[in-house]
Amino acid sequence: MGAGVGKTGVSIGILRTLLRRGTACAPFKAVAVVAPDEPAGRSLPPWRRGVVQSCAAAGVAPEWWHNPVLVDLAAPGAPDGDLYVRGRRLGRAAVTGADSLDLTSLPDRLRRLCQEAVEDGFQHLAARRAGPWLLVEGAAGAGDLPAAADLANQLLPERAGLPVLVVADARNADPVALTRLRDRLTPGLRRLLLGLVLNRVADGPAADALTVRLTGATGLPVLARIAETPAPTGYDGSPERLDVMCDYRADGVGESGLTRLLDVPPLAKAPR
Repeated sequence: MGAGVGKTGVSIGILRTLLRRGTACAPFKAVAVVAPDEPAGRSLPPWRRGVVQSCAAAGVAPEWWHNPVLVDLAAPGAPDGDLYVRGRRLGRAAVTGADSLDLTSLPDRLRRLCQEAVEDGFQHLAARRAGPWLLVEGAAGAGDLPAAADLANQLLPERAGLPVLVVADARNADPVALTRLRDRLTPGLRRLLLGLVLNRVADGPAADALTVRLTGATGLPVLARIAETPAPTGYDGSPERLDVMCDYRADGVGESGLTRLLDVPPLAKAPR
């Protein structure tokens, strides 16, 4: 639904749950935007920081193919930053809204390189996976950009052909906005929608009422409700605390009932 709804936290919980089960898994994020206020991976090269938490959850080292395109901001909220493609700095790129990279804002050469890197990274992971699970995480909010400019949320997910979950923050989920979001998605992506995940649920009765409204407005089922779970006390992004945080997120996903979806292999053959 947008930046800050907790997509990464949900992804971490799913990946760590799979790792606990002994299932090989890997994260993929087409585009990431990082800033110095995120403590995880501060000692790593910038291009590795976009999925360092999800890679830790999955028990794999971050490589360029896990996150082919990244913008490294000098400060939170900066309008632009260093653009990394396949782990190499290629110039500067502007960000749009909250953590979105608008492909149409790039010169033709950079736009083509970004698109090729995302396609190659996804195919690399899909071809070499040791197990059936590949988790693709969006960036910022689906529908924030026109479909043709949204590499992370529309172009790649439709190309991948994987089942799609929409994550919404229970504290401010708006049925009308969610309906508009669905209308802004490409027809191919709408066909892949499985349902909604309500994140940061703090009040059961309020979540019950919201579930009814969301389902009525969109026709999509609410598949899981994840409780409000702030970062563990003392979380500082260090490898030790990062591991604790991954387990913490997995516990939240497990309690929500979302793990029943993990019994269905999600990796479909990518459409041609």
